[in-house]
Amino acid sequence: MNNFSHLLFDFDGTLFDTAPGIYKSMQHVCDHYKLPYGETEFKKMIGPSLKESFTTIFHLPESEVPKAIEFYREHYSTIGMFDCNPYEGVFELIEKLRNQGKKILLATSKPEVYAKQILEKKGFLDLFDFVGGADISEQKRCEKIEVVNYVLEENNLTDKKENCLMIGDRKYDINGAHAAGLKCAAVLWGFGNRAEFEEAKADFVLETPVEVFDFLTK
Repeated sequence: MNNFSHLLFDFDGTLFDTAPGIYKSMQHVCDHYKLPYGETEFKKMIGPSLKESFTTIFHLPESEVPKAIEFYREHYSTIGMFDCNPYEGVFELIEKLRNQGKKILLATSKPEVYAKQILEKKGFLDLFDFVGGADISEQKRCEKIEVVNYVLEENNLTDKKENCLMIGDRKYDINGAHAAGLKCAAVLWGFGNRAEFEEAKADFVLETPVEVFDFLTK
């Protein structure tokens, strides 16, 4: 059995398929700015911060990004964020891991307040020992490494990184974990793929929740 006692889960693409609500909120922004983008581009925007996505994919000037984030959240905070579904077997996995004594932590680039509201509405908030996410302004805590370091600090794990594992579905999870000194297990049921994980040098690549459980407990 490995020694990973504290598990940092990503949110979008790892716990929930959040694409429907995110895509509609992105379309809300595109309609406002008359941008010619669709689901091909929107898929690339699940993982990085809104600031990064609006700058590098929508190519908005940096001065316009705060206003674009407002338009996005105007739709997302009222309609879009609850338009998501848990991946099959993921929360059963978390329950089983808790029963094995694992600590379950959330480390998401999604604003922490939204993550808590979704987990509470869907009935899963009590499964988490700690919920960590971006600050709502995306100024102080926005990039994945900042969120991971925040979760570690808040749980007194800065000197216990060898006992912590990031679990996510995009290169941003892998890069953020590695930059913070953690190993990362990339999962294949979300928005990433094996080629992306190999390029980012994921420590482990796991296909299903059952495989994750077996890896962490055997």
